[in-house]
Amino acid sequence: MDKVVKAIVWSGGIIGCGYVLMKTTVPTEQDMINRLPENLQREAKERQRTSNERQQAIMDYLKEAAESDKPAWQTPDSTPKA
Repeated sequence: MDKVVKAIVWSGGIIGCGYVLMKTTVPTEQDMINRLPENLQREAKERQRTSNERQQAIMDYLKEAAESDKPAWQTPDSTPKA
C-alpha cells in the first residue's frame, strides 16, 4: 500500500510541476499579437474581428433555430420545394 501512495504523490507532483511550468512559460494570444510587427498586428486584429462576427452570426442562427419548431439542421436553403 505504501508504494501506491508514493506513486500517487509523485504523479501528482510531476503533473502539478508541469502545469505550473506551462502556465508560466506559454504566452497568451494577446502577448503573441503584441510581439508582432505593426502591420501583422493590424492583420491579426482584422482576422479576430471577422472570426468574432462569424461566431456571432452562428450563435444568432442557433438561437433562431432553437426558437422555431423546425430541426436545427434544416436551414432556410434546404427547405423542400413543392
